[in-house]
Amino acid sequence: MDKDIKVLEKIGLQEVCKRTHIEVKQLEYMINNQYDKLNKINTLGFVKIISREYKLDLTDWLEGFYDYWSEHSVEEDSHKDKIFIRAKSDRASKKGAWLFLFIFLVAGLFGVISIFKGEINIDLMALLDKAKIETNQTSAFQSAPVVQEAATSLGVKVEERVVETNSSNSTVEAVVVSIDENLTRKAEGNDSNASSTIPLPMLPESNTTLINTVSQNSAIIMPTKRIWIGRVNLDTFSRQESTNDQNMTIDLTKHQIIKTGNGFFKLSYDGSVEDFSEQGSTRFLVENGVMKKISEEKFIELNRGKNW
Repeated sequence: MDKDIKVLEKIGLQEVCKRTHIEVKQLEYMINNQYDKLNKINTLGFVKIISREYKLDLTDWLEGFYDYWSEHSVEEDSHKDKIFIRAKSDRASKKGAWLFLFIFLVAGLFGVISIFKGEINIDLMALLDKAKIETNQTSAFQSAPVVQEAATSLGVKVEERVVETNSSNSTVEAVVVSIDENLTRKAEGNDSNASSTIPLPMLPESNTTLINTVSQNSAIIMPTKRIWIGRVNLDTFSRQESTNDQNMTIDLTKHQIIKTGNGFFKLSYDGSVEDFSEQGSTRFLVENGVMKKISEEKFIELNRGKNW
């Protein structure tokens, strides 16, 4: 009946493999009666599949397969006995000892590195603090003559005093002791003498000036520190973004949403100036010539589900 199983060669082993999902190598072992290379349990399953799919009677082939296994079952059992009585190897314990030693060495190495790293960081921080203290003291002493000269011309007596801030740091401050009213009045009344007129320092731009500089249908965002500002046109959903500390003019005729990286800025709009000092982002909606603050949820809704 061996011819029956050899029919598989005529069909083609690749075709049989596709249909039965039995590997070609296993099919070759079965056709060539290489029982020693076949697994007993799997092979019995292969025989059932082939018999069912190709209507083959593999009774004779199975008899030869069973005969082989009955002859070799004693040898297989003896191998199993040998495995059970084999002395336990100490190789695993040696591997465990080496692994433990390796982990211990690595942990010790990291500990030494951490100690040296901490000492380096401490020394570096001490040097930086010392340099900062010397810089502050140098700047104070260098600026003292300038302050003294300006104060004298204004009739103000200034003394330098060392102020202790902590055990390792000190600063020099200019302290007003007295004011010469006669000299001050003389400087104020002598408008015709240019040599007695001392220019005053520039003052920050007032809110009134900022209001007057805003044109119609526009608003101005004036950062008090460097800020990121992003704008989304709600008609085209085009995006513009910039990062600087310069004033930015907002066109109120455009339908748009605006997001800032932080809340440290002034907003000049609609005849008033509003101060913002928020840590997080601030968001606005510009619609029909009106600019109003909105929530993060509203911003995401208008921006089609995007945070930016």
